[in-house]
Amino acid sequence: MTQELADKIEVISINDSKSETEEIGPIVPHERQIVDSIISIWKEDPSTENLGISKLHSIVKSKHSNWSISEKRIRQLLKKFGLSTNQEQFTYSKYITSELTFDIELPSKIQVVMTNKRGKCLYAKKSIKKGELIWNEIPLFFIPPLVNVKLIKNGSACSYCGKLLKQIETKSILKGLDCNICSEIWCSKECKLQNIELHNLLKHNLYNPNNKKSKLMDSNSFLELQDYCLEESWNALYAITLIYAQIILDKSGILKKQFNSMAKVSQDIRYKALNSSGGTFDNMNGGTLFIQEQQEILWNQGFEKFLKIFPKNPIDFKEFLFMMGTYNINNLDSNIYLIQSHLNHNCEPNLNVETDINRIKGIKVYASRDIKEGEELTTTYVNPIHTVNQRQRELRVNWGFICNCSKCINDLELNKRRKSSNGSNNQQNAKNIRNMLKETSKTIGENGIELNIPQDGNNGERRKSVRFDEKVVAVSN
Repeated sequence: MTQELADKIEVISINDSKSETEEIGPIVPHERQIVDSIISIWKEDPSTENLGISKLHSIVKSKHSNWSISEKRIRQLLKKFGLSTNQEQFTYSKYITSELTFDIELPSKIQVVMTNKRGKCLYAKKSIKKGELIWNEIPLFFIPPLVNVKLIKNGSACSYCGKLLKQIETKSILKGLDCNICSEIWCSKECKLQNIELHNLLKHNLYNPNNKKSKLMDSNSFLELQDYCLEESWNALYAITLIYAQIILDKSGILKKQFNSMAKVSQDIRYKALNSSGGTFDNMNGGTLFIQEQQEILWNQGFEKFLKIFPKNPIDFKEFLFMMGTYNINNLDSNIYLIQSHLNHNCEPNLNVETDINRIKGIKVYASRDIKEGEELTTTYVNPIHTVNQRQRELRVNWGFICNCSKCINDLELNKRRKSSNGSNNQQNAKNIRNMLKETSKTIGENGIELNIPQDGNNGERRKSVRFDEKVVAVSN
């Protein structure tokens, strides 16, 4: 073969060639892989949530042809992780407690009411028209985005609000918006004023030996914890560290009382619901999900790092877990709001809570419909356009309750009717097929039909199946 001809030859794979996974052979997937696959199927097509195990198994196999998995294992995993809609699931709403909020200023048309069934609620003192702005609110505790920590460190984002800064904006350091010790800068005088004291204490107070507050917090330990939270994607630990630092700085003690009066629950109680769903519906504020022993190791590591920051104001492990759980069930877009935290959930809320693009400016709360005097004000904790099954799973895992609002009740009833209708249709189709076969049998009789061998120039032989070889040779002209 000449080199010229060799250059025109290309070996290509078609039809029956095996992929790398097929050559390796079937694999047994980890249970979390299976659960994640099922959840992704449900999210892609919500109608699949009501499929039987057999059909669900078929879809999983079609997406992962090299998986060795049985219908029995899928059934067991759905039960284990609380994903079956017909089983009793772990809730923790009964473990959530709250107290009347200390020193709170409410808008003129609303009031706080304590109830046995729904806890602390907001009610309308007067009727409110649709679209009316009821109140606006800045964060009680502002938490900058954890993902921007590296950008904040090198001066590419505001040290307080986390806003990304363009190169032109970084010239603002000439206007006194830079830190005179580290490389961090602020995007505005407002951000610097809000943040400068906490910044100095948490990030480089050891450079100020004459500062009487220098021993309140250990900056080296904070920077170590900050990097640890970024590595573990642990927003809750990062948040409660900043919250506790602000509580320590508050001489009036009001911030501590207000945070402690919020709906609170221990994170280890929440973990039972997180674990029962494999962490699939976690709102990603609780750190990486591990098995119980690993999770406890993670909490203890975080607790040790937390304590090193506050040598003069230690807390015990129990309070640490309560702070984390309280933050997780009360935060909105990572921030904590005093009035907004009183709102209970409804899948068809009568309020619309709008978050400002500039997160330090907080939220505005509008009436999404006419609200009558004496009616409870509600918001939604989840996306109301999600299916009822997904909404209820998210609410159970992240806030500890099974929703029984009118929308959920109606959606569940609709699902039952659809399932019943599909079952009836399947039975009718099966009956029609049986009748068709019976009529066909009567028509052709007992002897059936004799089919001749097709004659098409192949000397009376049956056609042979065609199979491509794995490798073929393609010659270019």
